[in-house]
Amino acid sequence: MLITESTYSQTDQMPRKESENGLVEFANEVMDRKGVLFVPSFSVERSQEIACVLKNANFKYPVVMDGMALKVNDIMLRYPEYLKDMRIFADVINDAVLIRSHDDRKRAISEPCVVISPAGMLVGGNAVFYIQQLASNDKNGIAMVSYQGEGTPGKKLLETGKISTRGKDIKVKATVKQFQFSGHGDRTALFDMIKNIKGNPKVLTVHGDENSCTKFAEEIQEKFGLDAHAPKLGEEITM
Repeated sequence: MLITESTYSQTDQMPRKESENGLVEFANEVMDRKGVLFVPSFSVERSQEIACVLKNANFKYPVVMDGMALKVNDIMLRYPEYLKDMRIFADVINDAVLIRSHDDRKRAISEPCVVISPAGMLVGGNAVFYIQQLASNDKNGIAMVSYQGEGTPGKKLLETGKISTRGKDIKVKATVKQFQFSGHGDRTALFDMIKNIKGNPKVLTVHGDENSCTKFAEEIQEKFGLDAHAPKLGEEITM
């Protein structure tokens, strides 16, 4: 039996270097107009990755990190043997502005900077504060670098240009752009993986929205003749 994710089974991602260059260019554009760039980001790995991308590009403005990402930073620093380059990562964290209080938060956004903070899909966390404070000013920017699940505030922002705050929908004036930094395999990578599987396993397509899982299973059956199935929530599979 083969169990495979389906997150991006219906789309291909742009090359990583293009995403990195695009993010840095957007950050500099926002700084040039004296704004703040908010990057809603997952606490684990994505927040640290974005900080490293900016550091590697010699970004000249403050990079602010907030929320649960700070605890993740501490854990990663305690286990250097699992990092590709501990020195580079330590430099990134040492150079970052780390938010420890609400007053720190308010001070940070009083000048041009990049703020990296959970939640990546804008579901709670300190992201709520930042989006409320920054969304109404067209000098600011919002860079979406995380997967946006159906029904999340982040998905709504990308599709409608609006956020809900205090029970009302508000049009976002800040510039919103999306950049692809996913660690998931895209459509091409997933089909390459299936193509190289030996034998004739039953395939379960999981970890994706309903359409992605179902469509991926159908395509696997059509292209490779394998018995593929997208399990429903709570469904039991006998192995």
